[in-house]
This record gives sequence, structure tokens and C-alpha cells, in this order.
Amino acid sequence: MKITFDKGFLCGGCKRRYGESQIAYKYKESCICKRCFDNFKSYSKEAYFGVSDEVEFLVSAFHYKSIYRKIFLDFKFNGQFAYGHVLGMAMADVLKERDVFSNYQYIVTVPVSKERFAERGYNQSEVLAEYISKAIDIPINNALVRIKHSAPQSTVHTSLRAKNVKGAYLSTETFNGENIIIFDDICTTGSTVTECARTLKRAGAGKICVISGAHNVQQWIDRTIHRFI
Repeated sequence: MKITFDKGFLCGGCKRRYGESQIAYKYKESCICKRCFDNFKSYSKEAYFGVSDEVEFLVSAFHYKSIYRKIFLDFKFNGQFAYGHVLGMAMADVLKERDVFSNYQYIVTVPVSKERFAERGYNQSEVLAEYISKAIDIPINNALVRIKHSAPQSTVHTSLRAKNVKGAYLSTETFNGENIIIFDDICTTGSTVTECARTLKRAGAGKICVISGAHNVQQWIDRTIHRFI
């Protein structure tokens, strides 16, 4: 692969610049090159059951590892907003192939606290979910708000994450049995999406499944798995 160093689009994975023919996805001057995308596009064709009593199943676009993780962290924590758009495009293309969402009426994103939004300037899940919403033709409903500011889940020991988010969310809407997809940027222990699901169930939601941008494979090795053919 010919690499151009002085012009072109900057890849969030390898930090090299490429021309149009060498990139998989682009947004403004940022991109994911074909080589980096090939590195993490071994996405899951699996649904994970047993996440919790409140969640029917979870589907992820990618595994949270290697180059994907590098791009995602730059987007979420290092202010590289453009990478959220290229990741959103990639996720949408992957997830639109999964024919499991036809009985769901809304996508609800996991909200961030006012303090976190002020610090970051955006909710990373909302940025990604916009692309997925268009791809699977299900509208976003921002029914959840975060009412408790707490430490980021990534900094909390896995055994304490459920406690860290307990009572953190409130639904601003009442549902009448509608089935809902919760979107979270990354799913590890499932504590965040489970608390969100409980909140939505109390507000009258029907079945709930989860889409995550990525999941940590090691956290899910004990789950019951169904492969999509």
C-alpha cells in the first residue's frame, strides 16, 4: 500500500495520511484507512444473551481491542471529535446487516451527566447513534437523563460498577409497552445498560435489547451466545 505522508486524510489508527483510494471511511480530514479497518472489522456476528434479566440480548459492532480501542479513546477522551463520525459510519455499515431490530420502536442512548457533557462537549453515544439510527431506520428517543454524577465506569473496579450507576438515570417519558434499543458506546460488565434498562422498564417499556459500538471479549466469555448466520 502506497502511503502519502504530506497530504491526504489522517488515519486515527496508524496516524498516517492516505489518499481517497486507501481509506475505508472519512470525515473532514480524518479517516480510518483500509488497513486499520481490516484490523478490527472482525466484528461479532453474535448476540449475547444473559446480560441481565432486563436485557433480551446485546449486539456489538466490534471487539474493543487494538486499533479500534486506540481510535475510540481519542474520540471519547482526547477531543478528537471527527473520529466519532468515522467510527459511526463503520458501525452503521456493520449493524445494518443484522436483521434483529424490526420489532423495536426506539433507540435510547446512554446519557452523560451535565458535568461530563460540560467537560467533553458532547455525548459520544449520541454521535455514534445518529449513524446507526439512519442505518437501521429506527428513531432516537432521548428519554433518559443522568441525574447522578459519578466516577467514569472505566475507573471503577468491575465489582463496584453496578453500585456506581445505581439510581443514576431517570426517564422523562412514559411508555406503553414499546420495545427499545439502548445504545452504549462500549459494553464491558453490562452494569450501565442494565441500570438504564431497569429505568426504562419502570417507565413502561416493553422488551429491551442493547447495541454497543464495541464490547470487551473477556468480559463476555461466560455469556450464552447465538450466532447469526
